[in-house]
Amino acid sequence: MRVLALVPGGIERQLEFFPVLREIKEAFNTADIAVVADPEAKDIYQLSKVVSEVVPYSFQASNSPADWANLLGIVRDREFEAVITLTDSWSLGLLLWLSGIPTRIGYQGGSNGWFLTTLLPQPTDPANYTALLKALKVDAPLAPPSLNVPQADLKAIDDLRRGAKLQGGYVAVYPGHAPGGEAYPTDQWVAILKDFQQRQPDLPLVALQTPDTAANIAALRSALPTLTVLEPETLGQMAALIAGANLLVAVQGYPVALAAALEVYTVALSAAPMPAPAGAGERLVNVAASTGKLADLTPASVLTTIWKS
Repeated sequence: MRVLALVPGGIERQLEFFPVLREIKEAFNTADIAVVADPEAKDIYQLSKVVSEVVPYSFQASNSPADWANLLGIVRDREFEAVITLTDSWSLGLLLWLSGIPTRIGYQGGSNGWFLTTLLPQPTDPANYTALLKALKVDAPLAPPSLNVPQADLKAIDDLRRGAKLQGGYVAVYPGHAPGGEAYPTDQWVAILKDFQQRQPDLPLVALQTPDTAANIAALRSALPTLTVLEPETLGQMAALIAGANLLVAVQGYPVALAAALEVYTVALSAAPMPAPAGAGERLVNVAASTGKLADLTPASVLTTIWKS
């Protein structure tokens, strides 16, 4: 059975959908699963064992007729038997109808009533996809997402850790930008991390550097010379670094979702209370500003939460 899923959104949304794809694979042992995902999120499927193909497509961009026709050609060529779509756009609904896929499943809304064969009510919890599975006659509870980190990424991180002389646990820090683009101020990060160094002098602090955090980490290093900086090159390497941490302290974003899937203790800073990522339980603590502004979250409130956890 060949199954296609159209999953718009970032890495967090893709991780939410991992359990759906796993249940389809387990229900149909011979299932061949492909996903259409936004280009900036497609690499997360390197951590999935059940997806055989990922097709990049910009759901929010103004795609050219050539982009649309190319996607239609790919979908037609694969001869899928079923598709699940989380979109409701007219152009993609038409594409799925023209593709000839016999079973087309999605939620009510937009143009889906014109083009899909199975329409489902919008769930009250956007991350609850059980109805999509039942439409495929798969009746199974959704377990938390599970990640499969490639051996090459594990080895690369082992080499990085040895090079940084990290022989035990550490606190991973991700000073990225919140979904609205706001960054937590450097001086407030410094206050938090200095408190860590005073209370836990033998537990290294490791900043996870990506293009999103490079400028913030450069500022942190000038104030914290002993800060260890590691730069993962892939999402698999990022997952491996997070998995090896005793604790992750991060601004709301995809590293928090990775930590939830990896069951790593996490303190997530956010401008407002954030929805729990897939797989999150008691190991995730969200410290949210009461004003809706990330910068108003005081280091004292963050530290109080950390040391009480």
